[in-house]
Amino acid sequence: MRRTSSLERSRNIARMSSSIAMLALGVGLAGCGAVDSYDKAISDAWSVTYEVSVDGASDDTLSEVSYLEAEKRGEDSAEVTEDTVTANADEKKKTRKVWSVESTVTAQKDAAIAATPEKGATATCKILLDGVKEIASETGAPGQRVDCEATTPAFKGK
Repeated sequence: MRRTSSLERSRNIARMSSSIAMLALGVGLAGCGAVDSYDKAISDAWSVTYEVSVDGASDDTLSEVSYLEAEKRGEDSAEVTEDTVTANADEKKKTRKVWSVESTVTAQKDAAIAATPEKGATATCKILLDGVKEIASETGAPGQRVDCEATTPAFKGK
């Protein structure tokens, strides 16, 4: 049987103590990340409809289109850009063309849409919550870029 000196025992105890401390720290930090991921996963988020309608256009194309969208709920929105998009005839008003896209935006975060119509055409943008409640609307000058911006509201009772 091998005898260990008190110095060796002290070193072994110190090594074990530091290993346990590092393990506890690692578990604690991983736990914080899990809590953050969980918080984001249950964050309130809106279904946002961005809509741009165009009057007086001979072409059905909008250019320089950009809007904000959260990749996942709980995250800040990032800009999505499209060089051109195609607007479709509006069933209610035959001289108007409309383009829209559904997006997700975390509650209390920014929502925005911008687009440029052809020369001489007038564009109107709208931001709708759940496809119904309008939270922003703007009409641009003929041939000029139109921008809509709004901060999405908090959910009631939160």
